Amino acid sequence: MEALRTHYSGDLHPLTPEELAPFLHRLRTLPAPMLPLEETESMLYELNEFDLGRFLLRNGGINGYWTAYWLIHGPQKALTSPLESWLIHETPAFRASRERFSFFQRELQALLSSGKSFASIPCGLMDDLLRLDYSGTEGIRLTGIDLDADSLHLGRLNAKHIQPQLTAAFLQQDAFSLALTEEFDVITSNGLNFYEPEETKVTTLYKNFFQALKPGGTLLTSFLTPPPTLVADSPWKNVDPAAALKQKVLFMDILNMRWHAFRTEAQTIAQLEEAGFKIDKLIYDSQGIFPTLLAQKPSYPPFQEIET
Repeated sequence: MEALRTHYSGDLHPLTPEELAPFLHRLRTLPAPMLPLEETESMLYELNEFDLGRFLLRNGGINGYWTAYWLIHGPQKALTSPLESWLIHETPAFRASRERFSFFQRELQALLSSGKSFASIPCGLMDDLLRLDYSGTEGIRLTGIDLDADSLHLGRLNAKHIQPQLTAAFLQQDAFSLALTEEFDVITSNGLNFYEPEETKVTTLYKNFFQALKPGGTLLTSFLTPPPTLVADSPWKNVDPAAALKQKVLFMDILNMRWHAFRTEAQTIAQLEEAGFKIDKLIYDSQGIFPTLLAQKPSYPPFQEIET
């Protein structure tokens, strides 16, 4: 991560009082604040004390670089900010997503064999594929697809650093308008459906993945389940209520993030089946927040000669 940091182009300088002013104005005019104003403002100022927090304030979300940080590198660091340590180690969403990442690694490793073509969409720094064990395999082809040019640049550097012996290509494309046909044996995709509230667009995304897979190919994806505050039969469990509230204040009241496109298991399976997939496996994390789902594109039926 430190080697890539010198190539990172994001602005990590503290926000000025003028830049913080809109955040303070929104917090002070919230119709129904979830925590006392003094406590929420304190969190705002703490976010401005470390790089990840400053990126979140400026962008309202994370890119490929910061995804790699909180998934892999941040948990290994001695973090000096109490809020950053809480964000990395205690936030329910971050904890669930790290568990989801471990499931993805396990399932991708099981799918790995010589001659296969893997794609990561969106790829970020492509750690999902680059951190697999490729010993004993040959002829593997990796493709990273992302809209963010900075993530693609860092992904290329990451690939040369971690797996220089592999063939890795990177494409700047929008997954929602992806137009590839039978290119990949495996597609791994996490995150795009969280940001898209329109159901038909998410189904179109799955149809694009279906078209891009070879017959018999596998899609490895995940989805964000609705919390108990939205549905009575939420699968969330083992979630610390205080941590969930603090997470909600940080993401919604302070950062005003709008990435919570929640979907149930039934909704997600229906969308994938509409796209043509057959559901192979469903794995829930220990909190029930980010389930992992494997879906298969059926192989073409054998050709049968028509009798005349």
